[in-house]
Amino acid sequence: MLSTALDWHPPGPLFMIFAFGTVASAPGGWSDVGVALTVSGSSAAFALVVGNIRAVATRSPGHPPPQLRSPWGPDPMRFMIAVGIAGAISSVAGIGHPWWAMVAAAAPLSVRGRGHQALRAGHRIAGTLLGLVTSVPLLLLELEPVTLVLVVVVLQIVTELLIGRNYGLALLFITPMALLMGQLGASQTAPHLLFDRGVETVIGAVVAIAILAIQNRRAHEW
Repeated sequence: MLSTALDWHPPGPLFMIFAFGTVASAPGGWSDVGVALTVSGSSAAFALVVGNIRAVATRSPGHPPPQLRSPWGPDPMRFMIAVGIAGAISSVAGIGHPWWAMVAAAAPLSVRGRGHQALRAGHRIAGTLLGLVTSVPLLLLELEPVTLVLVVVVLQIVTELLIGRNYGLALLFITPMALLMGQLGASQTAPHLLFDRGVETVIGAVVAIAILAIQNRRAHEW
């Protein structure tokens, strides 16, 4: 709701779901909470400062601050249903990363317009499956932590240059970036990661498409 009101991107619960799922899957204890909060909170605050430097520096004196948007733009219930179903299917099936399905369900619904949402779901499936191909050599290299971080930085830069232009193309770099970031926390075998990412992305995107189809049918009935 806060990200929607302040017009942060992407809108909706996309990054919250990804962050929460990733953290919930990592082993840890209460002694880790303070360090985790400090590191993640400081990193997020630093990102906000960097992201807003230009806007603050170029704001004209006396220029009114931007108006807050209504936090109820995206349908919260629709996100709850899509994310809940996708996560439940993955959990019942015993796939190892159910939050990937939840993110894949939320991502298409975060854009405006049902046509764009359906297109985003298609991009999510096709881009991720092709992105698995680009991920294979990077995972097989078994990079050292410092090198891995540098590769993730490069992938992030390319992602930001592409994501506003073509979401499917950006996923060729988002997919290996997400998989490599997971390796920093808990290293896993490449086949296991590739299988989970592919299957769970399809599950989440299909759930989003199904919800859009039901909405369209109900709209025509009315």
